[in-house]
Amino acid sequence: MSKFVVKTRNFIISSRRLLRHAKRPTRKEISITTKMSLIGILIIGAVGFVLHLLFSTLMSAIS
Repeated sequence: MSKFVVKTRNFIISSRRLLRHAKRPTRKEISITTKMSLIGILIIGAVGFVLHLLFSTLMSAIS
């Protein structure tokens, strides 16, 4: 058999094994993950906004 067929077969076998052992997240896990993601996005947005204000103030002071 060709190398491609062997690799594809091994990938399918590994994927089946993973899906057999995987479980769906509970509502609590989804809620916690969503809250953590939103907090991270807000923090990164706030840092970007502060940097934007800082640099725009510096650029206007220089000009």
